[in-house]
Order: sequence, then C-alpha cells, then structure tokens
Amino acid sequence: MKYDFESIPDRSGTGSMKWDNHKVTDPAYVPLSTADMEFPTAPPIRQALSDLAENRILGYARPTPAYFEAVQGWMKRRHSFDVNKEWIITTPGVVDALAILVEATTKPGDGVIILTPAYYPFELSVMAKSRKVIHSTLIDNDGHYEIDFADLEAKARKKNVTALMFCNPHNPTGRVWTREELGRVASICLRHGVFIIDDEIHNDIIMPGYTHTLMATLGEKILDHIAVCTAPSKTFNLAGLQCSNIIIPNAAIRARALSCSLINMNQGLNIFAYEACIAAYTQCEDWLEEMLTVIHDNAEYVKDYLNEHFPQIKVIPLEGTYLLWLDMRQTGLTHKEMKRLLEENHLYLDNGEMFGDAGRGYQRINLACARLSLERAMERFRSGMEAVYARWETEGRPYHKTLIPGDKLEHFVYDSAQGMDRALTPSDKSTLLIFGTTLDSPVTKALLTLTRGMLPGLKRLNCRVKFLIQSHLDQVAPAQAGCPFELIADPHSRLYDLYNVFEADGVMNIIGDDKLVHLLMGRDVKKFLRIDAFSQMISTYLDPADGPADPDNRPLQLPAFVCVDGDLTVTYSHYCSTLSGLPNPADILKGIKGN
Repeated sequence: MKYDFESIPDRSGTGSMKWDNHKVTDPAYVPLSTADMEFPTAPPIRQALSDLAENRILGYARPTPAYFEAVQGWMKRRHSFDVNKEWIITTPGVVDALAILVEATTKPGDGVIILTPAYYPFELSVMAKSRKVIHSTLIDNDGHYEIDFADLEAKARKKNVTALMFCNPHNPTGRVWTREELGRVASICLRHGVFIIDDEIHNDIIMPGYTHTLMATLGEKILDHIAVCTAPSKTFNLAGLQCSNIIIPNAAIRARALSCSLINMNQGLNIFAYEACIAAYTQCEDWLEEMLTVIHDNAEYVKDYLNEHFPQIKVIPLEGTYLLWLDMRQTGLTHKEMKRLLEENHLYLDNGEMFGDAGRGYQRINLACARLSLERAMERFRSGMEAVYARWETEGRPYHKTLIPGDKLEHFVYDSAQGMDRALTPSDKSTLLIFGTTLDSPVTKALLTLTRGMLPGLKRLNCRVKFLIQSHLDQVAPAQAGCPFELIADPHSRLYDLYNVFEADGVMNIIGDDKLVHLLMGRDVKKFLRIDAFSQMISTYLDPADGPADPDNRPLQLPAFVCVDGDLTVTYSHYCSTLSGLPNPADILKGIKGN
C-alpha cells in the first residue's frame, strides 16, 4: 500500500481520551473503543498543518473561499449533493451541532425521536435543551437492523413531536439505509411536520457492495426540512481539530442555528481545522480509498475469527462506519460479566449498553487499527472466554436470573443483625424483597420511608419485608434497632448480581426517561442538576476517589421489588429502569395477593 496502515502508535500519556480512559495503556493493548483511528494522519494533512504553523500567524480565523470550495466539491463528488455556499455553517464538532439544531428547530418540552440503539450524545443533546426523548427502537431482524416504520409514524404524528435525530450510516449498528428506507422516513417526517437532524459524520466510510444516499438528495421538498451534519473528523481522523460542516438549506432554520451557536458562545473554528479540512477534501481521496479496504478486510477477519471460535456470537454485517456491532447475548455471560471479562483481559471495547437499553448485551469494536492489534485482541478474547468456559465445566455455571412471576427464588442466603448465612425458606408468610442502595443514600432513605408506609397493608396480607442494603453489616446492624423489618447487609452486591438487579448503564440512562426529569422539561432541566442527591451521585460516578475503582461502589444502582409467596414462587417483580421509576404500592399489594 502507498500509506501506512500497519504501524501501531503509542498514544499513552498524550492526553488521548481513548487511551487514557483505561487502566493499562500500552501498544500491546490498543483500545478498540472510542471512534477515532489508530492510523497515522494522511501525509497531505500533516504537511498542510506543518506549513501553516511555520508560515502563518495563528490568530482568529474564519472560513475562506478555498474552504467552501473544498466542502462543496467533496459533497458533489462523493455524495452527488449540490451545496450552495450559503447553506454551510461551521461548528466545533457534530455533537455541538446536534445540540444547536435541537435548540433551533424545537421548543422546550417538545419531543425528539431517536432511533435506538443510538450514539449516546443524541439523548444528551435533547435533554440538555429541556426537550423530551422519544425512543423508536430498531427491529433486529436476525442481525439485520430495520426501521420500525409503524412505530416511527405513530410517534411522529404526536402533536408535540417536532424533530427526528437520524444517523446514516447508523451508529452503532453499521446499517447504511437504502434509498427506499430513506424515502419512507422523509415521507413520514414531511407528512407530520417533523424536522430531520441528519448525522452524516460516517457517510464517507461505506463498505464494498453498499451505496450511501444522502436523504437531502431525494427531492426539493426535503431540503427545507433537513439539516445535514458532516465532518472530515471520522473520515480522516481529525476529531481533535473539531471541524464540522453543517449544511442547512432552509434560511430561517440556518439563521436560528447561527443565533443559537452564538448564544452558546461558539466563536468559530481554530485556524488548523479549516486548513486540515481543505487538505483532506482536496488531496486525500486516495488515502481514503486505501483506508476503506483496510477496514473491510479487518471486518472480514473479525467475522471469520469469531465464526470459527465463537459461533454463538452474532457479527452484525458491516455496511458502513469502521465500527463493528457484535451480539454477545448467547455467550452465557451477562453484559456486566462480559464487561468484567474484557477488562480483565485488557480488551477495551464500547459496551453496548452505553447506546441504550436496546444495546445491552452487545459490544462495539473499532476496526480502524493495524491488523496485528486486532489479532492480539482476538487471541486475548479467546483465552479469556475459554478460561471462563473451563471454569464452568469444573465449578458449574454461575446462577443469575432476572426474576419474573412464576419463577422459583433460589440461593437467597444473606447476612443481617439476626445472624450470618441465613436462608430464606418456605413458610406460611409471603415475603417482599426490596433492593435498595447504600445505607446513607437518599434513594435508600426514601425507600425505607415508603416501606414503613406500606407496612399496615403488608401485615394484613400476612407479608413480611426483607430490605437489602449495599453496606457492611457493622453499618447496617445499628439501624436495625429502630426498624420494624429485617435489614440485609449485602456490601458486595452478591444477591443483586444473582438476580440481575443491575446499576443503570450510565448517568443519562438513570434519568433519561425519568418522570422527575420530565416534570422539569419545558422549563429548566438544569434544575435537576441542583438537587443535592443527584449532584452527589454524579460526582461519585464521574469523579471517584484517587486510586483503583472500587468494584463494590455502585453509585448508579437502581432499586427492585420482588414478592414471593410462602413456597418462594415469585408473584410480582419490578426492576426500576430509572432513578424514580418506583412501582405503585397498590401494584405491589396486588402482586402479593397473586393478582
């Protein structure tokens, strides 16, 4: 090849987000997570930046005619899109553009549709502007993702839904939507007055055999109802330069977007961003063509390797992007166990749950690296999985089960002030199990108050309560003296893991569809950030104490409620999906009665 796609860089200690986010940073363990490349920058871009640094004053900069011509030429050659110069505005990244466009095209309290699983900043950009996230889940048709058009139309026709955040090629599934699919999406949005925020950041990275179509090229009608978000950042690995080219044909929307950008204090791009974009779009197409063959070959290698050694892992066909989507749900490991296995073997991928509930049980692997890095990663994965399966052969497969009505409760052995290694056994009483958090957390305090209020009704139903707390017994025991029900100490969350009472998969997941947050939508969602309990949770999650992370520290733990009858058969279960998604006490009481 003309260009270097085989070297393995050492990016440790350089401030790389991708490398420094992990415990071990070493070229032997290249992270295959965050969507930037492990390839050297294309030589024409390096030369252009070097010339600029050596010969130009590094003052404030604005787009030049050469910049506009480069963007227009690229969009015409690569995407058959005739773009007027006036349509183009710049933002320091597509994520910035998403938030600006949400603000420019919707009102506080409006709904914005997101097709899930989805790149997590989509949801953040909607919530940050006090709009409501409306999920429409893609259909996983045996590894081929499809849009649920009936669901999309049902949500688009709602009066308060005013925008769709779209992604083509889709991240994380790798779908390149067909012209027919794009036409159906456009028709639905035009019919119901839904503006399309089209994230096209991966649109240059299309695999052989697939054709990318820009939705904006489907006809004149769509131009007034779409903003096309493009950038050289994924194509040429220039994310650190923060250059995005946002194409908005509608003059009124463009004016509002520029105003929102100014209000958000976006003052334009840095001088290097413009120069890199010009060099990329005018001198680097041959680099891109070679890079695409490397990505395709890497995808084939990973697919073939996993098919040979782990056929239970479904490799979703890669149509676009350099991010391969893997369905790991048939490996026998929960998504938490898979995350732990990967980290123990210095495998740093993107855990699927970060893309929402529809991504739980999947992994996203970055293919933009030297083949040797992938080979090393696959061998470590194979070694780690084989060790797990060998352990299961000798010790038995670990028990873990999401409890639903009709299941038998098994292995419930616990510690409390009443004794160690106590077992829940059949009796003449029903039992309500409540999974809280740590003893001193506001969530646990609220749950304890709720439980005390339910006691009269529980007693009438001959039901006892056992309340689980993620704190040590020496902390829980003193609290037992004033408590009318048994408190269980589970500091290592052993029982939580047995019954899949997981943490939220991220800060946004814990509040994304939360009713408390929605009460604030339309006014000021940032009020939620000023609630002390939420601030404490966020600070614990984002800024842990110095030193290795404590595996028992679960600041995003979600509660759960499980009722079992005297024979330990589950009659009711409720796993909270958000911070305040508590069940109605009446539903709990019905569950105890077996209704």
